[in-house]
Amino acid sequence: MSTSTTSISEVCARYGLNYDLPIDDAIHNVLDLLQPKLRQYSEKTAFRMGEVTLSFAQIDIASQRFAAFLQAQGFNKGDRVAVQLPNILQYPVVILGCLRAGIILVNVNPLYTQYELAHQLLDAKVKGLVVLQGMDSAYQNLEDEVKQSLDWVMHCALSGDSSADNDILALKQLTGSQPRAEERNALMPSWDKQAIKFADVINHYHQSDFKPVSIGRQDLALLQYTGGTTGKPKGAMLTHFNLVANVLQCYECFGDDIENRAKQQVKVLNPLPLYHIFSFTVCGLLSLYGGWEDILVTNPRDMDGLVDTIEKHKPNVIPSVNTLFLGLLHHPKFRGLDFSELYLSIGGGTAIIKAIAEQWKAVTGQTINEGYGMSETSPVISFNPPSITDFNGTVGLPLSLTQIKVIDDTGSECEVGSLGEVCIKGPQVMSGYWERDNQDTFTADGYFKSGDIGFVNEEGFVTLVDRKKDMILVSGFNVYPNEVEAVLTEHPKVVEVAVVGVADEHSGEVPKAFVVKKQDGSTDELTVEELQDFARERMTGYKRPKYYEFITELPKSAVGKILRKELR
Repeated sequence: MSTSTTSISEVCARYGLNYDLPIDDAIHNVLDLLQPKLRQYSEKTAFRMGEVTLSFAQIDIASQRFAAFLQAQGFNKGDRVAVQLPNILQYPVVILGCLRAGIILVNVNPLYTQYELAHQLLDAKVKGLVVLQGMDSAYQNLEDEVKQSLDWVMHCALSGDSSADNDILALKQLTGSQPRAEERNALMPSWDKQAIKFADVINHYHQSDFKPVSIGRQDLALLQYTGGTTGKPKGAMLTHFNLVANVLQCYECFGDDIENRAKQQVKVLNPLPLYHIFSFTVCGLLSLYGGWEDILVTNPRDMDGLVDTIEKHKPNVIPSVNTLFLGLLHHPKFRGLDFSELYLSIGGGTAIIKAIAEQWKAVTGQTINEGYGMSETSPVISFNPPSITDFNGTVGLPLSLTQIKVIDDTGSECEVGSLGEVCIKGPQVMSGYWERDNQDTFTADGYFKSGDIGFVNEEGFVTLVDRKKDMILVSGFNVYPNEVEAVLTEHPKVVEVAVVGVADEHSGEVPKAFVVKKQDGSTDELTVEELQDFARERMTGYKRPKYYEFITELPKSAVGKILRKELR
């Protein structure tokens, strides 16, 4: 049998963790958890973007003003707002503003094409969209029908031509004072609903305009889209309590340890995009709860800039994925940095490669503590606690209040050490997929079926060895073959397609497409270049196949199911 709750509690205690974590009954939603922290740390820096910083007080005021804007537009609790932004200072304002007003946030990758964006907007029945000026081509290319489904579109800017439309200046000037009446009355009537400016909202509304909303533990906070067997992404429904629980679980696991070691305010490097659930919870929400400084990295591909940021600010926490750890290690300047204030390196998104972990420790003196998470679990399920000082190849112990069992193909629980599908139950586990049939999502006794193959050892440490599903992990991002196949088969010269993951030294895995093309002579010969152009228009970069191979027939089972295993 899998390790029992009692034994897990005892094991956690040996590693300095409290498995039976109490959660205050008075905390009903994310703002119940964070509002006291916004006041407690009001003068401290909450977020940094380059040389620009926002305090906890400014984030508090700005998010209330954004929430007031939502209410003024007639938005009610449960309505959906999509956010398609990189890591910029406006993002946390929008996050807290939505959560404060009871609005369900829909995170969208800013690199998505109009096709991918349209799917999320329509599937979630989104009413408002926040985009970055200059990176809004996906929105601009949407069909008119999709655009018209939106009540408004707000544009954020990194800089403005004047003080009136400068987002950063508007945020930096925030105080508790009331704007002059003429300023407040001048903006709203002339707004173009498809081109609202973030700065106008911050300048126009006052925090007193916001009317508090009653939000319960089971009210939805987030639709976090992830791939599925249908070929189209689906929204994991994360409640306010899911997020509250995971923040507290993570803080119990490693927050206290970091704060006890830090000589001043904890600094978290955030090179991971906030639209990804890893960064959203572990960097964004957790930093606010801890009173930490979240150093937003807008472009992590700028390795020179990233290394300079580490050198200048000496972060105490670096969460990352294989590709970013490797990129830093290969930078000529990185090895010469001072790592005396680096207390925790968090590995997630995809399995950490042992060789990279060993190099990282040799250079920084720090172990990469690996964890396990999913969009469906807010995201963290298990983690190697800070007291683990050597890379062990596992994804750690279950977090507080989290139960893990491993089942075989019949649904029976496996013996300790035996391989099977990893299943999870805990307060951070989603309520289900948005407007989908969830009959096969959970076991009969309420465990979420992850689709990952692994085992639990005698102490309760979890090891992942494979995936039951055919998901491909590209630098920590999920790529689902069905979605890629669905796009490529829209090409008029394609008969059918099968996509599998193949090993890649930089990304861990990349998609490879096996393509059966039409041979009836009615069209010109299909080329790899033509498929690449077709994919480039319709899919964001990490989803696009890196390799294409033309074959005459796909291997299939007796019932016509494509046998991807044979293609691998």
